[in-house]
Amino acid sequence: MAVTTLPASGRSASSARRLIELAVAGTPLESLTDEALLLVTELVTNAVVHAGTAVELTIEARADGLRVEVLDRSPGTLPLIRESPEDIREGGRGIFLLDVLSTEWGTRHFVGGKAVWFLLRPPGEPEVTPPVSVPQAGVESEPTATRRDISWLVGLPADLEQQISSAQLIGELLHRLVEALGLATGWLVVQAADDERTWECIAAHDLTAPAPDPEVVRRLASAGADGVVENGQGGLVLPLRGRAGVFGALVLDGTASLTADEMAIARLVGDRVSVVLRDDRSQASQIRSRGSLALLAEASEMFAGTLDVQLAVTLAAQLVVPRFAAWAAVSTTYEHVPRLMAVAHSDESRSSALRVALSSVAGQALAERLVRDLVEHRPVLVASSELPAALGEDRSGDVLAVPLVARRRLLGLLLVGRPAGASYADDDVGLLTDLARRAALAVDNARLYEERTSIAQALQASLLPPTLPTSDAVEFGARYAAAGEGNDVGGDFYDVFSLLDGGWGVAIGDVCGKGAEAAAITGMARDVLRLLTRDGGSPPAVLQRLNNVILELGERGRFCTTMLGTVRPEGEGLLVRLSSAGHPLPVLLTRAGEVSFVGRSGTVLGVVEDIEVADDEVLLQPGDSLVFYTDGVTERRDGSQMFGDDNLLACVRSSAGSSADAVAGRLEQEVRRFGAGVTRDDLAVLVLRCKAPQHRDTPRPVEDAVVGV
Repeated sequence: MAVTTLPASGRSASSARRLIELAVAGTPLESLTDEALLLVTELVTNAVVHAGTAVELTIEARADGLRVEVLDRSPGTLPLIRESPEDIREGGRGIFLLDVLSTEWGTRHFVGGKAVWFLLRPPGEPEVTPPVSVPQAGVESEPTATRRDISWLVGLPADLEQQISSAQLIGELLHRLVEALGLATGWLVVQAADDERTWECIAAHDLTAPAPDPEVVRRLASAGADGVVENGQGGLVLPLRGRAGVFGALVLDGTASLTADEMAIARLVGDRVSVVLRDDRSQASQIRSRGSLALLAEASEMFAGTLDVQLAVTLAAQLVVPRFAAWAAVSTTYEHVPRLMAVAHSDESRSSALRVALSSVAGQALAERLVRDLVEHRPVLVASSELPAALGEDRSGDVLAVPLVARRRLLGLLLVGRPAGASYADDDVGLLTDLARRAALAVDNARLYEERTSIAQALQASLLPPTLPTSDAVEFGARYAAAGEGNDVGGDFYDVFSLLDGGWGVAIGDVCGKGAEAAAITGMARDVLRLLTRDGGSPPAVLQRLNNVILELGERGRFCTTMLGTVRPEGEGLLVRLSSAGHPLPVLLTRAGEVSFVGRSGTVLGVVEDIEVADDEVLLQPGDSLVFYTDGVTERRDGSQMFGDDNLLACVRSSAGSSADAVAGRLEQEVRRFGAGVTRDDLAVLVLRCKAPQHRDTPRPVEDAVVGV
C-alpha cells in the first residue's frame, strides 16, 4: 500500500492518473487500468473542486484487486449531482461512475474530512501482486514514458464504453490526449445542444484552470484555421467538423513544443471525439424527434375529440406543460380583443397567480401588443422587461409568443415560458409552431361548431312557443326534443293559437329533413296554417292550400305530414275538428283510462296536387285528453325494436287523470328511456285536456301564444 498527498490544483488529477498507471503496470491488475483511471480522475477532480483542500491518495494493490481511496480535509457531505441524459458537462460524476464500474465502493466520514474508496477486481482467479512503490507527498516522481499507442488514445474497451455515458468517454479521451502530449490542460468547446448559435465548454482536463472564451473559439474554428485563444495562455484550436460544417473545437494549452506527429495525434483524437459527439447528438435528436412526433400525434388525437373552444385551448396549454415549458397561457383574439382563456403551470399552486398576472392591465396590454406583432404569423420572443412584474420568477426564462393561425386568420396566441435560464432552440420553435397550428384548427372548428349550434338553438327557440295558452276550458302541454347534438334545426313542429270566435287552433307536423331548408318550409307552413285557420278556413281546405304552396316551391319543397285541428267549447266538453295529412293519428285518453286512436289519415303534403284529407270530429268530455305526436315517438329504436303503437298506448293509459303537461312529460320520458343511443329523429308531443266544470271560472280573454315550429 502506498499513500501520497496531492495539492489542491488542477494538475492533481493528472498526477493521480500517473500514479495509478505506475501501480498496475506489469501486474495482473493492468487490465483494470481504464476503469481505475476513470474513477480516480473523477474522485480527485471532485475533491479539488468541491473541497478545495489537499488530497490524500491511497493505492493498494491486493490479491483480490486494486483498492483506491481519495481523502480530503473538508467536512461535510459528498456532492451528489442529479444526472440528466442531455447534460454532457464534465465533473461531479464520480459517485455515478463508482456505482457503475467498481466492484465495491464506500465512504468514510470523520472529524475534519471525508474519504471515498473503491475496489476493482480483475476477471478470473485473483493473483497476488507485488508491492507497489508510490512516491510520497512532496516527492517528485521519476518521469515515465508517455503512452501513445493509438488504441489507448482514441478509445476504451467496448464493454467499458457501453457502461459509461458519451460525456464521460469524451472527458476520458481529452484526459488521455493531454497526458500523452505532456500539456498542462485542454478543453472541448462545442455548439450548445439547444442553440446552435451558442458555443459552450463541455469538458476540461483541469477544471480549476480558466476556460477559453467560447465565442473566440467559435470565430477561430469557423475561420477554418488554427489560432490563439485569448485566455491568458497560448492555445491551439482544432476544429471539429460535421456534415453541416464546424460544430466544435479542441483547445489545447501550451502547444509551442508540439511536433507534426503530435499534431497528427491530436487531430486523430479530435476526429474520435467528433464521432462520439455527433453520434450522441444524433441519438438525442432522434429521441427529441420521436418525442415531438408522439406529442403532435397525441395533440391531434385529443384536439380531434373536442368541439368546445374552452376545452381546446385548455388542452393546448396543458400539452405544453410540464414536458416542454414551465408555464403556458392561451388567449383568443377572434372576438377582436385578446381574451385570456387558459393557463397551465408546472407548479399548480402558482396557476392562479399566473392567471391574475396575465389578466392584469399590464398583461392585457402585452397581449394586445403581441397580437399586432404576430400579424405576420411568426413566433416572437418576449423580452422579460415587457412581461408583467406580477409574474415574478416566471419572467426569468425565455418566453415565446406563438400565433394560433387557422385558415389564414389569427385566432389567438400561445405564450410559453421556459424555466429560469432556459432558451429555445430552432427545433423547439418548430415543434411549438406545429402544435399551435393544430390547436388553432381545433379552436376554429370548435368556434364554428359553437356558432352553428348557437344559431340553430336561437332559430329553434324562435319557432317554438315560449308559453302555451291558458284557458278555463282547456289546458295544453307540450314537449320537444331535436335529434342529434343540437346544431341543426329540427323538422318537427307544433303550434297553438287563438281563433277569432273564441276557440283555438292546434297543429303538429313533421317536415322532411333538417337544417335551414327544412326550417324555411316549417316557418312557411306555420304561417299558412295559422293565417288561413284564423280567417275561418276549415282544416281540410287549409291543408289543401298548404299543399299547393309547397308544390309551388318546386325543388325547394319538402314532404310534410301535418295534423290540423280546431278546438271549441261544446257544453261542458270540447269539440275538436281534425284533419290529418299523412300524420300519425292522435290518441284519445278518457277520464276512465281508456285509450284509442281517433280520426283518419290522409295524403302527405308536397307529393301530389289533389290530396285526400278527412274531416273528423271528436268530443272531449271533462277529464279527457287528446295526445298529438310525431313519428319520433313511435319510431324510437332500441336495437331492432321500435317503441311502436303498443308502448304508446300503454304509456298514455298509465297517465290517466294527469294534467296535460304531465302526460306530455311522461311520454317523452318513456321514449327517452326506451332507446339508449342518440335519437335519429326529432320528437314533438302536444296534449290538450278538457277541464272539469268545477275548474272553470268566469270567462276571460285567451292568451295567444307565439306560433312555434
